[in-house]
Amino acid sequence: MGSGVRMEDQARIAAKVGYARQVEVLLQRLGWLVVVLGLAGVAVFSVLWAVGELKFDHAVGLILGTALAAILSGAATYGRGVSVGLGAERLELAVTAAVGPAGKPEPAGEPSSEADGDRST
Repeated sequence: MGSGVRMEDQARIAAKVGYARQVEVLLQRLGWLVVVLGLAGVAVFSVLWAVGELKFDHAVGLILGTALAAILSGAATYGRGVSVGLGAERLELAVTAAVGPAGKPEPAGEPSSEADGDRST
């Protein structure tokens, strides 16, 4: 981020990180919801098959198709939520490294004081 991060940039980035964390939670919940709804669909098709409303071929196709679609869609949505959260974490760590522990921008080329403490051995 260059020689430092301005206060306006810090506030904007902090807002984006906060929003990304909200999106992360939403996508993870949506992923679970899709899986649960898919399993409910499997249960409904199983009941319809058990009471004789669906033939074996049709029931198996519906059950397998619904289960696979639900699992794949739910896992993809959940995974996207995790990815958004990891991106937010990386952005927050990059800003923290650029700003330094005291909240002041670090001069270019100089390590932070925390890194100096590790070199005392």
